[in-house]
Amino acid sequence: MKKRVLSLLCALALLLPAAVLPATAEDTQEAPAELVEVETEEIELLPPGTEAETTENGWPAFPEEGEYILEDAANGVWEYRSPKLIVEIHRITETKPNKQIWYEAEVWCAEGGDYPRMIANDPENWEKIKFEEYPYKIARKNGVVLAVSSDFAHLRVQQKKTVGIVIRDSKIISSKTFKKSTTFPNLDCLAIWPDGNMAVYDYNEKTAEELLEAGVRDVLAFGPWLIRDGKLNEDALNKYGKSSAQRVAVGMVEKGHYFFMMLEGRRKKSAGAGISFLAKKLLEKGCTLAFNLDGGQTACIVFMGRQLCRIQDGGDISSRRTSDILGVGYSDQLPGVKDGWK
Repeated sequence: MKKRVLSLLCALALLLPAAVLPATAEDTQEAPAELVEVETEEIELLPPGTEAETTENGWPAFPEEGEYILEDAANGVWEYRSPKLIVEIHRITETKPNKQIWYEAEVWCAEGGDYPRMIANDPENWEKIKFEEYPYKIARKNGVVLAVSSDFAHLRVQQKKTVGIVIRDSKIISSKTFKKSTTFPNLDCLAIWPDGNMAVYDYNEKTAEELLEAGVRDVLAFGPWLIRDGKLNEDALNKYGKSSAQRVAVGMVEKGHYFFMMLEGRRKKSAGAGISFLAKKLLEKGCTLAFNLDGGQTACIVFMGRQLCRIQDGGDISSRRTSDILGVGYSDQLPGVKDGWK
């Protein structure tokens, strides 16, 4: 069941049927409009199967059928619900001590459903510059519900730098890491299993072969890891990524329950911050592990094929082209790759 709705509602309560708005980006094109009206049909307060507010484990109840999509940019709320996936995104604004705008996406994956994974624009040409694409277009091409920027490891391959331990779709891309890391990123690792489990490691803690034998599907190399066993990586937070910039991080509360966060930066309305900003937010949300991803002009968060965040002042543009994204969920309700940005 897929229905179209009016995406101007205050999204603190209503879960609306699917609304899909077209959208596009080149480096100088406009960002998504704050308000967009689309064709409207009947409105339901709750999808079927969500009469109970939460399940036994405290998660929201998954609907029994259909897709329910809410896009309310004016109030900074976006939601997606299906029998396999629930995503709730909130844009948060802070004025003190510094102006900041960030996005908190809470994700619940049904058992055996759509778990976080790496999605390439062109898996066969992953490391080649001419096969890079804007993140929102990669999401549209693959029907990805929610995505953020990744480790930008393909750039290190291109520049013939130390790449770190990198695995994509159970294939080793790089097994070479630092003997001793003193730079940022330090190439710590985020490992993701097909069943939704995650783990974080120091840059030289595991070999690529050991991780592959353990059954991982994807390994990202960037870092540092922010949280492990429910504790902040204080040494790394005091050493790396202390300048004010755009930031992206992902965390896991437990298998199937995640947070994706993106902080805008280097804008008048959002100064940006060091990597400790999102690390502390993720710890407050109950994440037992968390990992820092590539930020700056690479940083982004994409929902249903549209980039939610603003990259800079003086021009509304997409985040930079990349080879892959970290995403979750599948839907056929996204705009086409060639559709307009708005």
